[in-house]
Amino acid sequence: MLRNFVLPVVFLAVLSASLANTSTGSVELDEISFNKVINKFEASLVKFDVAFPYGDKHDAFVALAKDSKDVDELLIAEVGVKDYGEKDNEVLAKKYGATKDNFPVVRLFLKGKNDPIPFDDSQGFTTDELRRFVRENTGLYLSLPGCVRNLDKLAIKFMKAKGENRKKVLKETEELQKEFSEKEAKSAKIYKTIMEKIIEKGDQFINTEHERVKKILSGKVSDEKKKEIGIRINILQTFHLYDKQPNIPTKEDL
Repeated sequence: MLRNFVLPVVFLAVLSASLANTSTGSVELDEISFNKVINKFEASLVKFDVAFPYGDKHDAFVALAKDSKDVDELLIAEVGVKDYGEKDNEVLAKKYGATKDNFPVVRLFLKGKNDPIPFDDSQGFTTDELRRFVRENTGLYLSLPGCVRNLDKLAIKFMKAKGENRKKVLKETEELQKEFSEKEAKSAKIYKTIMEKIIEKGDQFINTEHERVKKILSGKVSDEKKKEIGIRINILQTFHLYDKQPNIPTKEDL
């Protein structure tokens, strides 16, 4: 009787220790569980890193895992690689171009696609950049700085509409704007302006405007201006999510 009782207790203790090493909201994968788990999700964002990661980049990844806890279609996971002993997960990491010389490496796996999409951290390895990367390549909703959920819904509704129906959505946006706080009202003004320009110039405005503001951002601008432009890019991306027909269809209700 005692033996039967001890074994489950020992098992639970080991399990608890394993979970303690896993970031909140993130799942720890290995060479055995990797394919079994990621194949169950529409999208899986995986970080290949040292077995016991730390630092700003790891913190940024952890923050995204916490922020996306309610997005059921998205898995946030980590593969810890050991460079000692039996070198756990080293072969799996190398398969996706990750070694101790370039850790951490992030890959986005999409259901039904053979090759993952690499995360380019040249613009920074931050929570916002990771969030933007996931949104751009999946169409899944992850809030970005400056974006407002209700306005994001209207932006996608606007892109799906045609002709006079777009003017109706613009009117909805103007009405909703009256209910916002001062901070949200600033963002609402950007949504409204983009809608007006699309009605005037066509859907191509999204790409041309995106390139224009990116060019400004690459020059010498103040930190405050960078923040303003970053918000504009984030809002433009919401319109772009539907326009580019992402790999995972954007839900009717974000």
